[in-house]
Amino acid sequence: MKTKTIHRCTVLARRHLTPRTVRLTLGGPSLTGLTPRPAQDIEVLLTDGGGGRVKRRYTIRHARPGAGEWDVDAVLHTGGGPGSTWAASAEPGSPVEFAGPRGKLELNPAQGHLFVGDEASLPAIAALTEALPAGQAATAVIETGSRADRLPVAADRVNWLERGERPPGSPELLLDAVGRELRADRYEQVYVLTEARTARAVRDLVCAAGVRPGRVFAKGYWNAGPGPSAAPEARG
Repeated sequence: MKTKTIHRCTVLARRHLTPRTVRLTLGGPSLTGLTPRPAQDIEVLLTDGGGGRVKRRYTIRHARPGAGEWDVDAVLHTGGGPGSTWAASAEPGSPVEFAGPRGKLELNPAQGHLFVGDEASLPAIAALTEALPAGQAATAVIETGSRADRLPVAADRVNWLERGERPPGSPELLLDAVGRELRADRYEQVYVLTEARTARAVRDLVCAAGVRPGRVFAKGYWNAGPGPSAAPEARG
């Protein structure tokens, strides 16, 4: 079994991209020369309220191998768990330990790409659309809490959905919007990066519409809790 590499790094910089999204720049000698693939992530090693060890994953948004620096974007949640607490309190000079880069997602050549996600996967979708070769068209369907959560996405077309008062993780908005996309256009490759149960529902919809299962990458980026206050704690 391959041993995980644990990076012991420092928070170098912090800035808000939106009222709820913060970018943390992490740096250390062990990152020098490492070039992660688009949308790979890190697994930050944290402690919970009882002192137990927990892990939270964040997409590597940018990497500067020569400088030994990686940027990760994190969504802040009121009353969130260890991940949100860490992202809200991390300041320049703070130590941080994490494993990475992690993740098997790879871009496959296609004439038409469809990306489906929410705030938690927005950094990954932004990185993936930026990495697409010229001439490969991309559409993104992204659900957020409000317009203020939007970030730049390098797709040919972005369909932004605002859930408003709906609880995060409800699949209805994404299912409806993706269904309309599949009726209006043809996509050879689909990436579904959202709440776990919603990801499964959207994957089933896409496969039923005729996209080959091998051309659908579906991954749960977080798990909705049982109550209306559920939030994407498991990811950035």
